[in-house]
Amino acid sequence: MRAYKFLDADGLAPFTAFPWTPGEWVEASGAEPCRAGVHACAPADLSHWLAASLWEVELDGEIVETRHKVVGSRGRLVREVDRYGAAVRELAEGGAWRCRDRSVAALRTEGNAELADRFAAASTLDDLATLGADVDESTFAGGAAALAADAGHFALHGLPAQAPFVAACSAGHVAAGPDGDQAAYDEGYAAERAFQSAWLTERLELG
Repeated sequence: MRAYKFLDADGLAPFTAFPWTPGEWVEASGAEPCRAGVHACAPADLSHWLAASLWEVELDGEIVETRHKVVGSRGRLVREVDRYGAAVRELAEGGAWRCRDRSVAALRTEGNAELADRFAAASTLDDLATLGADVDESTFAGGAAALAADAGHFALHGLPAQAPFVAACSAGHVAAGPDGDQAAYDEGYAAERAFQSAWLTERLELG
């Protein structure tokens, strides 16, 4: 079975620090999610595991598919996915601007036209990040604006997973509304994650 696996900048598995060598089979005692086996994911779940590099991996032996992941009792790296680094940076930037647009709408709804105009006028990620100092996070719209500023900062300075995570939190926050509807939050968060995975799959031409 072919799937996808993320590694850190040193070629290590992010959660176990296991060192991977392309082409070499890795054998595990079994395939038990979060406990044993070679962990990877399908294209639809890429956004949940973002790290420094993305690899196509071949899984064999016992294979178990579960929520957001697939686990095999053995596996090997087949190839590094070209253009992933540039694509995940673009994903982070796009997510920051989607956060900005959500915050502008929320600020206008709450009647804070002045701050909404300033967020709308931001033309660089640095501009967006700097606006976080002027936000009152105690309000619903302020929370949306703070998330937008954070996304701008992480798109510029963060690890690959950080800005997309904030973008998903922003989508959940706005979907939940001022009353904080948890089910709506979960739906909004999941929709943004699905968008991110689909965007990466298309941009990187993954099967």
